[in-house]
Amino acid sequence: MLKRYSAVAACLLLLGTVSLVGCESTGSSAGQVPAQAQSVENTTIIKSPNDDRQYSAVMLANGLQAVLVTDPASEVAAVSLAVGVGSYQDPDSQLGLSHYLEHMLFLGTEKYPEPNSFQKFVDGNAGVWNAYTARDHTNYFFQLKADQLDKALDFFSDYFRAPTFEPQYSDKERNAVNSEWSMGRTNDNWIMYRISGLTSSPSHPAHRFTTGNLETLSDKPGSLLQDELRAFYNRYYSANNMKLTIVGNQSQAELKALAEKHFSSIPNKNIERPQVTVPGLTRAEEGQHIHVKTLKDLKQLFIEFPIADNSSLWPVKPNGYLHYLISSEEPGTLGEQLRREGLANSVSASVSPDEYGMDGTFSVYVDLTEKGLRNKDHIISSIFAYIELMKAKGVDERYYREIKAMWEKDFANAEKQQPLQQATELSYKQFDYPVANLLNSDFVYERFDAKAIKTVLKQLTPARARIWHVSNNEVTDQPVPYYEGSYAVKKFSAAELKAWANSGKKMQFQLPPENDLFTDKPAPIVAATHSKPQKLVEQQGVEAWLVHTQHFQEDKGFLELNLNIDFAYNGIEQLVAANLLADIYKMHQTSLVDRAGRAGISIGLDLTAEKGQAFSIYGYTEKQAGLVQTLLQDYVALTVSDEDLAKAKDRFVKTIANNKKEIPIRQAFNRFGLLTRAKGNWDDAEVIAAAEKITLAQVQAHHKAVLANHLLRVYAAGNFTDGSITALATAAAQTLGSNKAPAQRYFAQSITPKTGGLISDNLDIDPTDNALVDIYLGTQKNLTQQAQLMLLNGLFSTDIFTQLRTNEQLGYVVGSTGSALNDYPLFGLYVQTTNTSLVDLKARMDKFRKDYLATLQALEPAQLEQLKAAEIAQIMQKPNDYRAEATQHLQDFKEGKFSFDRKERVVAALQRVTKADLIKIYQQLVLGKQGHNVVIQARGANYKNQPFAPLK
Repeated sequence: MLKRYSAVAACLLLLGTVSLVGCESTGSSAGQVPAQAQSVENTTIIKSPNDDRQYSAVMLANGLQAVLVTDPASEVAAVSLAVGVGSYQDPDSQLGLSHYLEHMLFLGTEKYPEPNSFQKFVDGNAGVWNAYTARDHTNYFFQLKADQLDKALDFFSDYFRAPTFEPQYSDKERNAVNSEWSMGRTNDNWIMYRISGLTSSPSHPAHRFTTGNLETLSDKPGSLLQDELRAFYNRYYSANNMKLTIVGNQSQAELKALAEKHFSSIPNKNIERPQVTVPGLTRAEEGQHIHVKTLKDLKQLFIEFPIADNSSLWPVKPNGYLHYLISSEEPGTLGEQLRREGLANSVSASVSPDEYGMDGTFSVYVDLTEKGLRNKDHIISSIFAYIELMKAKGVDERYYREIKAMWEKDFANAEKQQPLQQATELSYKQFDYPVANLLNSDFVYERFDAKAIKTVLKQLTPARARIWHVSNNEVTDQPVPYYEGSYAVKKFSAAELKAWANSGKKMQFQLPPENDLFTDKPAPIVAATHSKPQKLVEQQGVEAWLVHTQHFQEDKGFLELNLNIDFAYNGIEQLVAANLLADIYKMHQTSLVDRAGRAGISIGLDLTAEKGQAFSIYGYTEKQAGLVQTLLQDYVALTVSDEDLAKAKDRFVKTIANNKKEIPIRQAFNRFGLLTRAKGNWDDAEVIAAAEKITLAQVQAHHKAVLANHLLRVYAAGNFTDGSITALATAAAQTLGSNKAPAQRYFAQSITPKTGGLISDNLDIDPTDNALVDIYLGTQKNLTQQAQLMLLNGLFSTDIFTQLRTNEQLGYVVGSTGSALNDYPLFGLYVQTTNTSLVDLKARMDKFRKDYLATLQALEPAQLEQLKAAEIAQIMQKPNDYRAEATQHLQDFKEGKFSFDRKERVVAALQRVTKADLIKIYQQLVLGKQGHNVVIQARGANYKNQPFAPLK
């Protein structure tokens, strides 16, 4: 089950069945209530000294364990309940049943029989809700205005006490699950996830299809879907197999009372948490080449090693230790050397010790260049050789001391999570960690355990490896059931193993040196004198602004330096050159970015909206000024080689070409963004053609032009003095040779909407589904109307979801958005469908849009006031963490809105909105012809012989 958060989020939807794996995840501990006699209520949950929230745990009388989090400054409450059952427990007769149950659960209870009544209540309080099914648990969660928590819990808890599972909604939710599956069946990530299962042991549940569709979720001889649904719920949905987290501004006593009031009556069936007791990877699945033919143009090679589940060793972290070594980008390491040889764009690693339950994988990933694709044996030998170096010289206590010091500092300065993120994470982590360590489990490093490290290393042998070859040119011989992919499996030969070993003996690698950017000495804390950004420098070539965080007094800071240019959109060659230059520069900085990141300083290297280079740095402040100078000096001195350009062109063209493989709704929104630019709206084919023709001289010329004609714009927030930022900005401008006056700053522009205007575009796309985006733009830059549309969307979004998605099953992705385009008010609705033509889809969307006026006219004033209060509360919410506060004025800075009072003006505009205002703007903008309409239709492969919808 998924809820649309925004138009942007709609383009980034994740499929509901997910695999939550991590570098140092832990195993499931049999579902036993961890020694109830120990009384979790007497356990102190270890928190960062930087965390002012209050924590406790309670074991309810029915065996349901809950973690309670009090944050008096929070305007919202967040709740998550995890159930210790997932897709691994699906019966063979109904594959996808756990996922289907997750959908059906939300469609009514004995106390609240109306479908989506809970969702409507949450939406009416400016909230969000969602759920997902993982391999070993299912998670349900929501967030809304804090003073509505009691009522929300009354709705929510009833799902786990008395769901109705009305048969009349069965086919609708089967279609929803089917649409969700359809959305992913042409997605390479989902295809590879399925191949991972298909190449695991046939005896393991991972071998089976997990998402579910109309075929698998159906009545069969001896297996009726609704009977299986109820049996699954009755078997596994037990209080002692549930973990709850509540985050709110209520006191600990009040949260405990709420937990007991709403969750103590959930039945306790005293079950054992289900466990998988067979290995996912046996000897039969080891020593294999796995060839995957992708739909997108991908070039990847990765090696996964089966390992026994060691997640109980999280306090000594052997997996984290080895990940630290193998993922380093320092000179001479695996990743750096493969990039220097022109074989790889990036190298990374992950460890999932309990992926299959009793076993998991240690994996090394290589994103290949064209040259790397032709030299895969060399890369394989390199990975094996580096692992041998780790075995010979890598088990060294000095790395433990460095890692421990870094993690201790990170925990001491840990930022508070967003309430919903924290609630969701803490609920499922309760299955895996002692209550005391829920917050610090990722940072604890108790001792150097050489034996544990060596035990993992012993399992990383060539003969046991599974080598994945991933590209759109792989030779395959087996289809992927339920997905549009294919693969092939071939055993290693003895000759290959010998050749890799012999080649590896000739290779020279180095383990990472001590990190010179890490320090455990904090910088002095600066007085917080600037509550809003203050201009410190305004002179030829440079402007600089500084704001101090008011809520977090820490040794952290955020810097963003932008090279403001006005010519990148003047021609397609310049636009392409800007992208290629930025990519090449970013690749050259990989080692520095990696080293800084390990030391707690994140570096971002991107392009601005105007396609000028942007440098951002966030984290501990002591080394930031030096990093700025290094980054800028390297940018000025950047030398671009023919090989650099060839690799960058390959990455760029591949990315653009793969756009046609993205999910339909994302393609439609991307097209909207392109067509509403004031200039530079070339289509993908034109961009690819220009990229293929561009020369080294053109990229070098663009680099020179940027250095010769830019304004340096500096935004600083956090633990900096006026003098330090003035000196930093002045020195940076001198290094860059910045020369434009601040008054010449340039901002990217959108189209100017016109009354009665229409932009329409029809796309033929590779995925099977259709998508339609219907957007209405106001013709005046008007914050009052933006506020009205924000509230309108809060009302409209639930109703369109309920009608078109739940009742009519037009599509899995259904929603609306109320926002702005370059300050022009915007309202839009969108649907992605697997079962409806574009002609019929447009007709149904139009009918709902017209019929909704009556719903709006019948709106109770109290409902509007409740939504207004919730929206305002969220806007005025104190930032949850340092970065959120440090960057809260960044967008205004980027857009040249130097009053820095948007929050206050939006709140004032929201307070003025009336029901009559909503009806008026709906009639004029959404129903009338007084705005600029943008309609994007994406026609999927299953509908290529059917027409696009005509526009009236």
